Amino acid sequence: MEHDDRHVMPGHAEPNPEQGADRTGPGVLAEIPRVVDAVLLLVVGVLMLRLTWQGWADPLVDYGRELYVPWRLSEGQRLYTDIAWFNGPLAQHVNALWFRVFGAGAAVLGAANALVLAATAWVLNRLVEPLSDRLTAWVATAFFLVVFGFGQYVGISNYNWISPYSHEITHGVALALACLAALATWQRTGAPMWRALSGLALGLCFLTKVEPFVAAAAASVAMLVFSGPRGRRGLAPWLAAAAAPVGVSAIVFGVRGTLGAWPSVLSGEVAELPFYRAGMGLDRPGLRLEETVMWAAIWFVALLVPVASAWLARETRSRLAAPISGGVTVLFLLGVRTLIPWTEALRPLQLFVLLALGALLAGRARDSDAEAPPESVALGVLGLALLSKMLLNVRVGHYGFALAAPAAVFTVVALARWLPDALDRRGMRGAVVRGAVLGLLAVFAFEHARVTHSWMERKTEQLGSGVDAMRTDLRGAFVQRAVDHVRAAGYRSIAVLPEGVMVNYLARTPNPTRYLNFMPPEEILFGDAAWEEAFRRAPPDAIVIVPKDTSEFGRGPFGIGYGTRLAAWIREEYAPAASLRIEGVNYAVQILVRRNSPT
Repeated sequence: MEHDDRHVMPGHAEPNPEQGADRTGPGVLAEIPRVVDAVLLLVVGVLMLRLTWQGWADPLVDYGRELYVPWRLSEGQRLYTDIAWFNGPLAQHVNALWFRVFGAGAAVLGAANALVLAATAWVLNRLVEPLSDRLTAWVATAFFLVVFGFGQYVGISNYNWISPYSHEITHGVALALACLAALATWQRTGAPMWRALSGLALGLCFLTKVEPFVAAAAASVAMLVFSGPRGRRGLAPWLAAAAAPVGVSAIVFGVRGTLGAWPSVLSGEVAELPFYRAGMGLDRPGLRLEETVMWAAIWFVALLVPVASAWLARETRSRLAAPISGGVTVLFLLGVRTLIPWTEALRPLQLFVLLALGALLAGRARDSDAEAPPESVALGVLGLALLSKMLLNVRVGHYGFALAAPAAVFTVVALARWLPDALDRRGMRGAVVRGAVLGLLAVFAFEHARVTHSWMERKTEQLGSGVDAMRTDLRGAFVQRAVDHVRAAGYRSIAVLPEGVMVNYLARTPNPTRYLNFMPPEEILFGDAAWEEAFRRAPPDAIVIVPKDTSEFGRGPFGIGYGTRLAAWIREEYAPAASLRIEGVNYAVQILVRRNSPT
């Protein structure tokens, strides 16, 4: 089934052409080459790169691990054997390949991640346009780039697509979208190659993280089911293609490595830590539900105004309805922008997706012959499934940079195209709402870029140099002091506790044990006894102690609330050698060396 720019909300007939004549469709865009769309999106990406240049990574939390592991793999170590790992094998080996080809460097990995982001944006655009039109697809893609691709909305970096806290999440979401896009292409063209590519993408997604795989599987099955008998007949060969990369992984990495995080997820012990319960909103469900309902009410009132205006303007045929509505919306929101906590505004995103999905399914139920692309339902299911990890605490920042992105894009399409179409069919002026929504999205994106800029201004420290150069906050100065000390002392191996493997990576000094982080989740996954045994067998030349508040995990500090066996062994075997401080700052990194060691 072919789609074009005149495609309307799935499940409904074409609106009156006179009512919808002023909407941007083939009459306006047909003469503009499609390359212009790509060029303008490239401009958006370049501007965001410039705004956030070298400020993507966090100096202590998570991202050092994302650099260290592919570096060690590129040097010949093996995942799961030499490096204790808890996710699937795909992303780290892809990154190791980049390092083998171009050399280890934060800039190398950043460039690779920029390519992943660009590919994801392209897939999103190709997936969304058949459900809407060129303009809506462009707006949704640009919105994804600005709000989710490069954003920083909390003090810890790493929640962006250039330096993600986990490459498994960005690679997984990208593969989930590719899976849907290929499946949609198969349904339109009938070419078996696209069905095979969709299955292959799903199988590769299994080798990343649990969340994107479960979401991709649910969305793909929904698409096949809603495709009718043809889709259901394609299920078996699609599953066979999905099984291929999983089977290869089982041969290469074994069943345990292939399963990745599945055992820990199924056990549920890590998810019970206060940090993860708070992330889902389960620490204070009543408050989080209240916040969600409050923001839903705000959005309802905000959308009611343009909908009422669309009714009042129902007899208007001017092509200026959308531009005027958009301009008024932008001017109003800019006037009150300082009163709005923009980064909290997507709290009811799961409700938006549910309502839009309900409208799609209700349309199919009313008209069994309706033209309803299954990919519209699938995209909604994907977004909703990914949001389940944030259940009552949906947000743009933190995990939301990846988990909320598909749902946000789905909602953009629903508000910018499907809702105006529905109003047109009821005799109202849908262009008024379309203009208001586009104006709202423009201000929303601008305000998120402004918040990101404010965080970037705090990054005053230079960490690393050359291909490893990055801008960080003051914590980066302490990391650099530790790196300089390790290099000057000539240590052949170090361990950084409880986290901070960025020191290992920048100093190019390995940890002699299998373990990288020594935080409460890792203790649950691997065990304090295993840590102690690994250190006894391969003691590092020095240990770097980085102050870390672990109260968010509900376990107390390292050596007291958890990790007591390893901490006791360290106290017996190591002695203080240096305290790295910066004048005027109440913070210090401690260096310990082995007792009676010549170093």
